[in-house]
Amino acid sequence: MRILRDQAGLVTLETTLMVVILVPLLFGVVEFGWLFHRWLAADTVAVHAARYAGELGGDAPALRSYIASELTAVRIDPARVRVDVAPPRVGWRQPVRVTIRATERIALPFAMSTDVVLSASAVARGEVNR
Repeated sequence: MRILRDQAGLVTLETTLMVVILVPLLFGVVEFGWLFHRWLAADTVAVHAARYAGELGGDAPALRSYIASELTAVRIDPARVRVDVAPPRVGWRQPVRVTIRATERIALPFAMSTDVVLSASAVARGEVNR
């Protein structure tokens, strides 16, 4: 009888220690998956925005509005995103680069919470004959 009680206490201690290790590990896998998903979404938005910037001839309010709506559609807060378009005006067949930098927050219980910057960039050619 006494041996069973001692082992029950040991099992409780082992379970407690493993929960402290496994819960952050599980949440880390989930957070990494969401972070990877948001990076892929930002990369897709950057590619489409670069092609649209080429059609518009560079940076324009319509491009900024398009990027904000697309980021909102993939659940990325446009307020936490910095968009760079270089150069601001392009002509026929000139390259235009759109870079999106999104600040995302990750949080692991019992471990850490930090901001991560996701960066996505794409290049397209201008389609406006100036």
